[in-house]
Amino acid sequence: MSNFLAVATATRALQTFLARAVAAVEVGATVATTKPPADPTSDALVTVFLYQVVPNAALRNRDTVTRAGDGTVLKRPQAAIDLHYLISFYGDESDFVPQRLLGAVVAALHEQPVLTRSDIQDAVSRPPLLGSDLAASPQLVRFTPTQMDLDDLSKLWSTMLQTPYALSVPYQATAVLLDGQSLPTSGKPVLRRQVAVTSFTRPVIDEVLSLAPDAPEGTPPDDGPITAERHLVLRGANLGRPGLSALVGGVGAEVVRARENAVVLAQPDDLPAGVHPVQLRYDVAIGDAARPWLESNAAPYVRRPRVLQAAPEGDGALRVELDIPVRPEQRVTLLLDERAPQGKARGHQFTAPFPLPPGATQVVPIRDVGAGTYLVRVQVDGAESPLTHADGTFAGPTVDISG
Repeated sequence: MSNFLAVATATRALQTFLARAVAAVEVGATVATTKPPADPTSDALVTVFLYQVVPNAALRNRDTVTRAGDGTVLKRPQAAIDLHYLISFYGDESDFVPQRLLGAVVAALHEQPVLTRSDIQDAVSRPPLLGSDLAASPQLVRFTPTQMDLDDLSKLWSTMLQTPYALSVPYQATAVLLDGQSLPTSGKPVLRRQVAVTSFTRPVIDEVLSLAPDAPEGTPPDDGPITAERHLVLRGANLGRPGLSALVGGVGAEVVRARENAVVLAQPDDLPAGVHPVQLRYDVAIGDAARPWLESNAAPYVRRPRVLQAAPEGDGALRVELDIPVRPEQRVTLLLDERAPQGKARGHQFTAPFPLPPGATQVVPIRDVGAGTYLVRVQVDGAESPLTHADGTFAGPTVDISG
């Protein structure tokens, strides 16, 4: 763990460490945490310049989900970053001062490439870094020389306008961990431990089909559009285990009937249109309690809305009534296709204003739609309403527009 002072602490600790290293080879040499000076000096000087900060590739994915679904903090967020330093050397060239300083710095960082906790504690013993807790971090900061070709080096120095080049070496500090301010909730202690062993085969859902609620048992399911009034038919393997319950879109669903290779579910009434996962759960007895420890895979399906009625709403709008209420955060797109075109078929697409008014009736602005009869479809979060058909052609729903 380390707070927001970790970056500055690492820089000052590096400064303190290098000051000891150069003092042994050049009396009066100083180490400054500044960018290279615009006016070179003949005094013995080492500058430590932090010029770039990047995410640490190895640790950035270690910070897994930090919040529960309701927003409760489960784990304190932590950012892992690498620091890139440019260490430059100044002094009397005739006495090889810059080169002697460079040799001392490179040798010291090769001999001790890790900031010790004592170095860090010395660096934060005075303002403005009082309160830094980098010394308590389990991740020690390690310095590694960075290889830069002439092109990279020229690009780096060109970003510092009116700063002449000086003898320098780049180093990367890996890695600094920055903790967030959120405090995670503490879990309750374990009251008692129970271990049980049971044999089972995981249930697998292969496909999601649908069936009319009044269809006799034994009726084959349909692979057509799944609308709100239909039951879900889950086909797969090992589905007939006792203690069955179901989740559709994260909401509990009624199990109508279940067999080894098929389960029929009633869709939850308040489920919105869109793509939703379906999952089966089975109670497994461990100790005195039976809980849904066994779960199937989650199979997606598309809950499609139906257009019950469509009619012009004043000038330049169309009122559409759906069988499923629309939520304000959803996206609605209106599709109009000429039913019986005389020449080239006309088609239009319009988007409802966001955010949407809640409810099953939506008013969508339209423009430049010629007079005629149009087939009406609506997409809600990508779930498209179906069209009825008769004699091999689409029949409805339709709307008459006078133009």
